[in-house]
Order: sequence, then C-alpha cells, then structure tokens
Amino acid sequence: MNEDQTSAARDLEELREAVLDDWLMVTSNVTDALRDIQQTVSWRVTRPLRAAKTFSRKAEEVGVVPAGRLAAVEVARRLGRR
Repeated sequence: MNEDQTSAARDLEELREAVLDDWLMVTSNVTDALRDIQQTVSWRVTRPLRAAKTFSRKAEEVGVVPAGRLAAVEVARRLGRR
C-alpha cells in the first residue's frame, strides 16, 4: 500500500469509530430514558391494570381457561424478546 492508501484506510477507520461511538451514545441514552420511564408510578401501575383489563375482556369473550392460555402465550412471547 502506498502512503495515500494508508492514510485513506486510517481515515476510514477513524470515521467508523466515530460513527460507532455516536451510535453507542444514542443507544445508551435511549436505554437510560426507557429505564427512567419504567420506574415511574404511572408505568408500574397502569401497565398491570391494562393487562388485567385486557384479560378480563378476553375471559368474557372466550372463557377463563382459554383466556389464561392466551395470556400465558403472550407472556412467553414478551419474555422471549428480552
């Protein structure tokens, strides 16, 4: 490799590192923001209440046992994504 190619390769590597650093900064900020939201009372109270309301509605529509099965599948699906 000549000097121009070496310089270009070095510049490209520095650019890649800068982009990666920016991406890491953004994703860590998003993670921090999500954690802050999940710690709020609203999040901790309303999400379980919405889940209970949804389950109650499903139980009225299809019965308690099928609704329980659907809830178990949904929980497994959500936990599988983590």
